[in-house]
Amino acid sequence: MRSFRSLLSSVVAITLLFVATTLSAAEDKSSTTFSWQDDPQAGTTDLKYGDQPVVRYMHAYDTSSEKRAHETFKVFHHVFGPGSEDIITKGPHGKFTHHRGIFFGFNKTQFEGQELDFWHCKKGEHQRHIGFQELAADEKQARMIAEIHWIDREGKPVIIEARDFTFRPLSGNLKGKGFQIDFESTLTSKRGSITLTGDRQHAGFQIRAAQEIAETDGARYVRPAGFPEQAEAFQANDKTEPNKHIDLGWFAMTYELNGRRYTFEYFEDPSMPKPSRFSERPYGRFGAFFTAKVSEDQPLQVRYRVNVITGETPPREEIQQRYDQFVAELAKGK
Repeated sequence: MRSFRSLLSSVVAITLLFVATTLSAAEDKSSTTFSWQDDPQAGTTDLKYGDQPVVRYMHAYDTSSEKRAHETFKVFHHVFGPGSEDIITKGPHGKFTHHRGIFFGFNKTQFEGQELDFWHCKKGEHQRHIGFQELAADEKQARMIAEIHWIDREGKPVIIEARDFTFRPLSGNLKGKGFQIDFESTLTSKRGSITLTGDRQHAGFQIRAAQEIAETDGARYVRPAGFPEQAEAFQANDKTEPNKHIDLGWFAMTYELNGRRYTFEYFEDPSMPKPSRFSERPYGRFGAFFTAKVSEDQPLQVRYRVNVITGETPPREEIQQRYDQFVAELAKGK
């Protein structure tokens, strides 16, 4: 009898240990798994990594009032500070209300003898979310492909865009310090030959820091070797210096917000149209712009990578290594 009780106790102990281990593993897995939370009524789609918010896709379109129409005339992604619940990008208010999070557009979209502004969107043209082509997430990554229509003042589509985001945790010496965001967009014309142009301040793929940064002009920058060394924004002028500050390949913006330092590393696919005119501002808006044509049988495809990092600003040499890795991955077709 004593042997039976001893055996039974051992079985119970092993079972409890197995259950505890399984639960612990499940908890660990849930804390390192991406998940989407879509709210169609609010027009927001949130990405989380475990319990940590990563980005919020802002895709409402609401013309019920002039205020709401202004707030929703373009789609964009808010970014949360890694390790916090703070949104570290700007929405539709503050300085330059058309600057919003991670955004993409051109202020001079030319076709059929007319020109529309898909940057400021002041006269009725707008970018409208139509639906998701893909919304997936697991332990390794999350992916969102949104169909976005660039719509004219009469309500007709000009461009059909497939905006593709892939999110992964940073690795190597940046493990646990942020996220890698791969942006890929395919633009297809619905109106014949279209020229996408503008200037470096009002076109392209750009990022805007939170409004608090504008109040102190607190943005600082890191650039590749051979470009300006100053930490302050280098403000090239398209009218007087159109070919200055072009084709950098990468640069980075860094700033402090609510006691934390954040850095956005911005990598551009080197195969994209040239020249690529880079822009940076002390209030915390940066990105690059190029001129290109798009047609129904010749879509335009663009690729960028953004690393969002918390903590000390990475040195130039380290950022250069990550950019070189990005270029190598593109060459291999990853």
